[in-house]
Amino acid sequence: MDIDGFIKKQESAVNKYHRIYKILDFSIIALISFSLLKILKIDLVLFNFRTFELYADSTYGPSDAIPAGSLLLAGIAIFTALILTIAIHFRDKKVQIVPLIEEKFPSLKERLRTANDNKNIHNIIVDELMGNVLDIASKVNTSELLEKKRFKASMALLVASLMIFAFVNVTDYRSGVVDPEDLAEIIGDLPGMPGNENATSPDESFTLDSDGGSGGEEDLMGEPAIIVVEGEEVDLSLPPGAGTGFTAGEEGEEQPPEFESSSAYEVGLISSPAYYEQLPEGYENLIKEYFEEMTKN
Repeated sequence: MDIDGFIKKQESAVNKYHRIYKILDFSIIALISFSLLKILKIDLVLFNFRTFELYADSTYGPSDAIPAGSLLLAGIAIFTALILTIAIHFRDKKVQIVPLIEEKFPSLKERLRTANDNKNIHNIIVDELMGNVLDIASKVNTSELLEKKRFKASMALLVASLMIFAFVNVTDYRSGVVDPEDLAEIIGDLPGMPGNENATSPDESFTLDSDGGSGGEEDLMGEPAIIVVEGEEVDLSLPPGAGTGFTAGEEGEEQPPEFESSSAYEVGLISSPAYYEQLPEGYENLIKEYFEEMTKN
């Protein structure tokens, strides 16, 4: 084994341990997030919205054992854990492997750095130094590069989060403080939430507008509404007692109209007083003969 092989081996081990730290952090955050979301009844809150209410009673997985609410919470928890894990490790610096090895193995302090800097030089001193470094390196255990305190703390948090996760799911524990319907109303009233853009306020329910004039808002049971049409003011309110407007169906009964039958009379031909002869020029005789033949029939 040469000096380059030794350093690359230790660097690969350190990178593997860092991936383990990230996986542990992600798992802890996801489990805790899921447990908190379920305790706060977030799945029941989301099922109050039209987008999700159709899936409230749906189940998935083997034997339909997984409810849609659990899958929804799992998706939110995974997304949250992913974002937070990236944020936590975003500022992680690239490991300077040679100083780290010298810190973990004091017997290599200064020697490893010197040997690595002079690895392309061959003389009695460098060769002897390289031999000593490689002899010590052969006895190095890569597990010493693991941050044991950090690893133990992460494992303890993982076990605790697993226990909370199991308890919440087995007992279906829910907080009695949160009311899903009230929380859904609060979320629905937030600016920018779907459905708020097309909402109509009570003041907009009876808006009178006209072409060529300014519009006015009118409460039909309140103060008179005045609008301007072509420069003239027009009162659109209904005066009380005018007998106009809407009438409730129960206030009166519709009566069928009365008809007077007319006396029978003989059907005959009569001339219309408005009739006057104005026939096309040159066809007078032909048209008259046609109508005379019609009367004979």
